[in-house]
Amino acid sequence: MGRLKAKSQEFSETTVVEKPDYNCHKCKDEGGYMVRKKAGETTLVRDNDQLVERILKFDSDEWQQCECAKLRQLNRLIKSSAITEEFQKMSFKNFSTDGVHPKVTEMKSKANQYYAAFDQIKGYRQNSIMLIGQPGCGKTHLLTAISNYLIHTRQVPVLYFPYKDGMNNLAANNFERKNEIMDRMKEIDVLFIDDLFKPIGGKVDVKPWQAESIFEVVNYRYLNNRPLLVSSELSLDDMLYIDEALTSRLFEMAQDFTVTIPKDMKVNYRLRKVFEK
Repeated sequence: MGRLKAKSQEFSETTVVEKPDYNCHKCKDEGGYMVRKKAGETTLVRDNDQLVERILKFDSDEWQQCECAKLRQLNRLIKSSAITEEFQKMSFKNFSTDGVHPKVTEMKSKANQYYAAFDQIKGYRQNSIMLIGQPGCGKTHLLTAISNYLIHTRQVPVLYFPYKDGMNNLAANNFERKNEIMDRMKEIDVLFIDDLFKPIGGKVDVKPWQAESIFEVVNYRYLNNRPLLVSSELSLDDMLYIDEALTSRLFEMAQDFTVTIPKDMKVNYRLRKVFEK
């Protein structure tokens, strides 16, 4: 009996108690931790739905959000944006304007101006940007760069909607998810519509239900001052011919940030090697 007791005691003394396996050891997966603040330090308090600074009169413990929680939120925003991994690499820095058409340089400058002004204009009617005209000149790159910066630096929810594939999505399974998809397009903070009314085989063929669906989304965002990022290969005249009510709303929303690239295959970045010969 004594031998068994000694054996048991020996086992318990050598047993290693494993530490909990946390993803974040700083907050132990709680999303935050308590921080001691001294009297005289400033703190943020909510007043009428706004965060304002206050000076502490007494020492107090405050909950502080951990960086891991911010990172999880950012990852959720990236995933919900529907922006592919390849598109997530697009930025203003890797958009070259060496030897390009002056309008392309203007387009990059306008995209930069829009991003810089976003916080000031987002709640007004003129809060959108539209880059239209010649394909292959970088319209999608610049609007994707804006989207990436809004998500990463300001945690703004963005939804990427490629027109052609998006319309196929709406029509899939006999339109059973149409309302769900369109509601998300209406309510998201920023909607990026890429290649609006994209021509197929050089021909513009917009079905009535497609124009009606886009108009419903755009009109809702127009009435509720929700920003849009729009690219299209078509000119304003082409878009007005397809749907004047829709296009006039888009132009009003983006009138301060609209750039039209003239149709010229030499401006097509993807064909640059053809014209270098």
